[in-house]
Amino acid sequence: MNFIDVKYVNMLSNRLERFTVKSTHPYRVNCRCPICGDSQKSKSKARGWILEKDNSALYYCHNCGASMGLRKFLSQVDPVLYNDYIVDTKLDNIKTQEAILPLDTLTSKVPEFRKSGSPLLQLRKISQLKVTHGARKYVENRLIPAPQHYKLYYAPKFNAWVNTIIPNKLPTEYDAPRLVLPFISNGKMFGFQGRAFDNDSLRYITIMLDESSPKIFGLEGVDFNKKYYVVEGPIDSLFVPNSIAMAGADGNSSGLRSVSNSVFVFDNEPRNVDIVNRMDKLLSEGKRVCIWPEWVISKDINDLVLSGVTPSQVQNMIDSNTYEGLEGRLALAIWRRCK
Repeated sequence: MNFIDVKYVNMLSNRLERFTVKSTHPYRVNCRCPICGDSQKSKSKARGWILEKDNSALYYCHNCGASMGLRKFLSQVDPVLYNDYIVDTKLDNIKTQEAILPLDTLTSKVPEFRKSGSPLLQLRKISQLKVTHGARKYVENRLIPAPQHYKLYYAPKFNAWVNTIIPNKLPTEYDAPRLVLPFISNGKMFGFQGRAFDNDSLRYITIMLDESSPKIFGLEGVDFNKKYYVVEGPIDSLFVPNSIAMAGADGNSSGLRSVSNSVFVFDNEPRNVDIVNRMDKLLSEGKRVCIWPEWVISKDINDLVLSGVTPSQVQNMIDSNTYEGLEGRLALAIWRRCK
């Protein structure tokens, strides 16, 4: 049976009454059924079995007839272990693919933050990874433009990497790979965000190295003297030229320069009270805000692109639906009731 399934079955041992490994080849475990409780009259009854089938674990109970794979069994017996199992199984192929392109195939221009001994030196950019690498495939499947790949990094063991920067910051017992989106300004990384490769674990982990700095992604490339866009998520900002992302910030204009040139672009969630209130606050302050057309059903910019809308069309859509002042507040009142 595969190593991960054996690992998690053994981790369940203290949760299962009368847990006994009957054999290892094939793998067979006997226990009392945690689903039906087995016999209430006799504690000696143990009619639950974890059996090896096609190199994976299958749970079956001879008392209640419960039959399921290890993933579903964990979700019912131990949700915490279930979350860890999802990370281990879904990303196992990514962990084993560490081949990269030679460094001499990259641009000879070295950004200042790489010269200065940045923790990013320990990682590889997505643009450096082999085309077959799982992390690169993930980025490409989200249709993130290739010219933006150099801004994204791959951490095979995210928690361990974080701990090289801030000792003992994160637990490493069940570490997993993550996509790293660094916050850089004036050539220095002042924070970063780790994005999980699946949706079953904590999706984003944000670490600030300078707590006085705003949680903003994209500061190193934005031109505040031109119109720029302030979106919610770092990945969304990669589709819109001259944009930054609030990366978990509260959506106000603190930390921004030339706010008069800004256009705030929130996710398309008219039923989200927090988003509506933030948009209303910005409009009341005289800021410009994008209010999505009623016919748009995609939740955010990346979803729009995945649905077939090109990045240039997204930008045109934003520009055509940018409001301010009283007109904006009236448009907001309509938008919040459209879904």
